[in-house]
Amino acid sequence: MNEVLCICGNITHLATGSLDRTVNIWLLNDGKLCQTLNGHSKGVWSVKFLSTSLLISGAYDATIKIWNIHTGICIRTLLSHSGPIWSLACSNVFCLSGSQDRTARLWRLPKCELYATLTGHTSSVFGVDLNQEQNLCATASADRTVRLWSLSTTQCIKILYATTDDYIMSVSLQYGYIAYSFGVHIMIYKVNIPESRPCHVQKIMETHEHRGRIESVQLVLLSDDDTQPSLVSAGQDGLVKYWDLNHIASQHTYNTQNNEIVKINCIYVDRDHIVTVGDDCLVRVLNFAPRKYGN
Repeated sequence: MNEVLCICGNITHLATGSLDRTVNIWLLNDGKLCQTLNGHSKGVWSVKFLSTSLLISGAYDATIKIWNIHTGICIRTLLSHSGPIWSLACSNVFCLSGSQDRTARLWRLPKCELYATLTGHTSSVFGVDLNQEQNLCATASADRTVRLWSLSTTQCIKILYATTDDYIMSVSLQYGYIAYSFGVHIMIYKVNIPESRPCHVQKIMETHEHRGRIESVQLVLLSDDDTQPSLVSAGQDGLVKYWDLNHIASQHTYNTQNNEIVKINCIYVDRDHIVTVGDDCLVRVLNFAPRKYGN
């Protein structure tokens, strides 16, 4: 068995990408493996659902593949990057890919036609995200910067920096906030784009509670009544931390390990679940949904 590198989910399924070049599709409710997708020639570093039946994956082989998860068939392969694909993000309009070739590429959905190449980073692009409003995207790089881009002009409108020499590994741009991680640090800003002025960001907090490099951060709204998102983070210390953006300290810490520390490579978060994958080949699901008694 091989290290599991990435995970994504929707309301019915989870998908995981692995160093063994495969993508596995699992039922979320009972964890049953229902499909294995074969086609990449090297490890799969990012997966995202495009719909309930379509999945997109990016791999170290520099290819992006689109799959029908029910038939297991690769229906399209995107060839544009010249280096490994480290990260993917998807909205209703775009797919965004980040690569070791120092670029991020915007693909127009549903045909996945190349829309723009975002250049400016001087090292690998490890993390990408597209916001819910579909007017901004973010790229995070080993050059120790995060760049914010306008989707209408495809121009960089803001550069944010790491405060140490650590690479920026992960970024989440959602609900008017941006969070990014480097080393054991997380930076969180509120993002505002007035119509007549440049992009403005307001620092909310900087945290450094983790004891190992943070590999994944995700902003999430836990209910329709929330006015701001919460943050979930995980990394090489094997811990999952939950943050309320009104407090500098984490509100909860979940240790999904037994006696040994197992590095967490990626997390998937929704309102009822936190799912982790790492180098022990296991998919761990924390289920917060209320139990339905009598069933």
